[in-house]
Amino acid sequence: MSEIQAYDVKAHKQVTMKNPKPYLMKNGHWAIKGTSSVTGITLFKFVGKKPSIPHSKLDFLKKMFSSRNCECDKAC
Repeated sequence: MSEIQAYDVKAHKQVTMKNPKPYLMKNGHWAIKGTSSVTGITLFKFVGKKPSIPHSKLDFLKKMFSSRNCECDKAC
């Protein structure tokens, strides 16, 4: 997994983000949301476009729901 650095306001320094996930905010901008490896608080890192994070839960959910088949043998 990639090492994403974000500023932890509680520790007053840059820390590594655990469990980074892409997050779409209400205003349409993208961020990366995760937890601090030092204090455990929630961290946000704002990015300009949709981030591609390997092994993210978002990709897993997209694959799970897009490959679903109905009882009528059609891809729904």
